Amino acid sequence: MRALALAVPALLLLGSCKLIELDRNIVEAKTAGGVAGKVAHSERDPQSIVVFTLREQAGGWVADNHAGLTANGGFLLRLEAGKRYRIGAFADRNGNRVPDAGEPAVLAPQPFTAAQGWSGLTRVELAIPAQGRLPQAELQALQDLPKVERTTAPVWAGEVASLDDERFSEESGSMGLWTPLDFLAHVGIGVFFAEPYDAKRIPIVFVSGAGGSPSEWRTIVDSLDRTRYQAWFYVYPSGQRLDQSATMLQAVIRELHKKYGFERLYVTAHSMGGLVARGYIQHSALMGDAGYVRLFVTLSTPWLGHRMAQKGVERSPAVIPSWIDMQTNSEYQKAIFAKPLAPPLRYYLLYSQTDPKAPVETATDGAVAVSSQLRAEAVRDARQVLGFTETHTSILRSSTAISAYQRILREADQ
Repeated sequence: MRALALAVPALLLLGSCKLIELDRNIVEAKTAGGVAGKVAHSERDPQSIVVFTLREQAGGWVADNHAGLTANGGFLLRLEAGKRYRIGAFADRNGNRVPDAGEPAVLAPQPFTAAQGWSGLTRVELAIPAQGRLPQAELQALQDLPKVERTTAPVWAGEVASLDDERFSEESGSMGLWTPLDFLAHVGIGVFFAEPYDAKRIPIVFVSGAGGSPSEWRTIVDSLDRTRYQAWFYVYPSGQRLDQSATMLQAVIRELHKKYGFERLYVTAHSMGGLVARGYIQHSALMGDAGYVRLFVTLSTPWLGHRMAQKGVERSPAVIPSWIDMQTNSEYQKAIFAKPLAPPLRYYLLYSQTDPKAPVETATDGAVAVSSQLRAEAVRDARQVLGFTETHTSILRSSTAISAYQRILREADQ
């Protein structure tokens, strides 16, 4: 969240490459849509599967985009909102990105029109028959697929990666804030595992805030009892609208639950990540998926938004989309607090302040007002509210805060 506090005044003075890149991403986002789903197949090498889209043009179809599969057989392709598409997949056994004779393929029976935004993703399930073939017209259109520049946004669901992975770097987190569409194209979105899944251990999904990345959780993760817990990380472009981030987290966690069937999931979030995580929990409740979410812990979350986001929306020539939801008492915030958090979920609110003697009305942690961290509805839902004399980011490394967090985990396990 400190990134947000610093970004607004910096942006107002920039007029430089960063501002230009942000503006380009915003313009592209207005016409960006997507399609996501999974592909069932019998190929020995899942990396041979190519998912493709054809775009309607002049009464026919032209090759538009393509992607490979993620580790769990999923895909996400970026499309242009409002355009009409067909989607299919084939086994590219010879690696030439063209469905040749003897390479099984499938085409979804119905065209679709791409909706705007990642929260409105079209979802498609494909299954490639062993002897599947494409119609001649679509087959002809795909001869141009190797010439098409790939614009994909990979979805990760259980990819194992180290905290030293470049996708988890501070630079990557900055990209996610300033140029969210570039982040989607180069890094993607989804949940990473710190190590292979273990059914005997409880997963804890960590959600970072604006400009954040999984690497900032290193001290807390190192403190975990690794015989009891396994660390997961939600990686997303923090500059995109918060409901989009919450919706995608819900979709990925749902897929992971279908695959692994875990009985418990703990959620820990920092700063703006708390708003995303609460949105995920509320989405899950609506979908009937909230029963296994047993613990929710937030650190330094601006539940009432941030005044600098308000200034950014009002004064900046280019507005980071997530600022819209980070304005004081935004529509997104109202939506996620429309209903209290329900049992069996336990919620703990941890907040930070640099001067414990300062009045709540004026106290901050150097980036976020304490009054925003202590929003009445958030305090109402909390099983316990704990304050720490820390800055907005030092709370993630505080031995006192981490000791309290370990105690919370023990209580949740009972």
